[in-house]
Amino acid sequence: MPGSAAEPEDAAGAGGAGAGGARLPAIFFVTLGFIQALWPLTMDLYLPSFPQIESDLATGPALVQATLTGAFVGMAAGQLVAGPLSDRVGRIRPLVVALVVYVAATLGCAVVPTIELLVALRVLQGVGAAATSVVILAVVRDRAEGAVMVRLLARLQLVNGVFVVASPAIGAQLLQLTDWRGLFWVLVAYGAVLLAAAIGVLARHETNPPERRAALRVGMRGVGMRGAGMRGAGVLADYRVLLRDARYRAALGAGALQWAAMMSYMASSAFLFQGVFGLDATQYALVFGGHGALMIAGAQLSARLATRFDVPRLARSGSVALFGVAIVLLLGQTALPEWGLPGFLIPLFAFTTLFGVISPTLQSTALQDHGGRAGAAASLIGATNMVAGAVAAPLVGLFGVGTTVPAVTVMAVCSGGSALVLLIGFRRR
Repeated sequence: MPGSAAEPEDAAGAGGAGAGGARLPAIFFVTLGFIQALWPLTMDLYLPSFPQIESDLATGPALVQATLTGAFVGMAAGQLVAGPLSDRVGRIRPLVVALVVYVAATLGCAVVPTIELLVALRVLQGVGAAATSVVILAVVRDRAEGAVMVRLLARLQLVNGVFVVASPAIGAQLLQLTDWRGLFWVLVAYGAVLLAAAIGVLARHETNPPERRAALRVGMRGVGMRGAGMRGAGVLADYRVLLRDARYRAALGAGALQWAAMMSYMASSAFLFQGVFGLDATQYALVFGGHGALMIAGAQLSARLATRFDVPRLARSGSVALFGVAIVLLLGQTALPEWGLPGFLIPLFAFTTLFGVISPTLQSTALQDHGGRAGAAASLIGATNMVAGAVAAPLVGLFGVGTTVPAVTVMAVCSGGSALVLLIGFRRR
């Protein structure tokens, strides 16, 4: 029976149960993992080229960082549309359309003549990439819940994490052979392969069955929604239902603040490691890849912990610990700057590990009670994360990247706010 304990358990196994009881092949989940990796590739592959973009397009660090902001804005807007749409027309069709948009926008990024146009095309590129993470979250919620959902998300994170780890290193090595434009041509090719995989593999295994979509449409008609306006009103009604849930609001806000903390570091990392600490592009890529590996390890640890502890409590405790590590990082950079690179890296590695532990638990907590609106719930999560990232990405650049203090200050403030939101929100629940 849909929603029973048996189906999520099956979903955690190889293949998992598909719509209508059919088992999904392993290649389905592998393909999901590679599609989920589109956004870290889009964000991370070109990070080592930031100084080159700054020079080639005759601009400054803040505008180069705004190319990240543009992608975040696009992903926020795209997810708000893609998630609810996937509740009503299925998971795969919005994904295919978004990948077409992504490939076209990325091709434009490869030939862009100015930084302003690059920022604009990154917005469109973000819109195209938006459906990936939101549809995957919705598919996972279609198949699992609770600790099983955390475990399945952690397994997908293995594939995703390989790209988080490898993207800056691949970008640094490709810069030995080509310029920053060549990196976008690589993304064009990757997006085209994903498009073919979505059509050839995913389209045959829709996880949002027609009867569930029909039930949602009937529910909208039951409250007096008709015609073209029914879809828009239905989406707004979905969001109202979600935002009335105190636990969902808390997980949503906490995740966005943690995302802002991580993005403030990521957006400034190339300038900090290469400018402040004097690393070359390859050394920077190795350090950045180390963070990605720790995020993977954290996600796998999260899957194990979720079988032993209450998932919402795990999210709350982990968020408090994340704030504690951020304070240690801030105190070290302000009071003990003579510790140099090790004094920066050690607490930063702890921060990224905890971030990997917490992320699946927050997603699972938010989606737990909203299986019928999984697309809308996932889209709101993704959109708020992208907005938070869009605000945080250029913030450190505005305060300056000559020292690490602005970056770690933003990280501490955001992680502290995240812990506070969970402590208050979960108590009200």
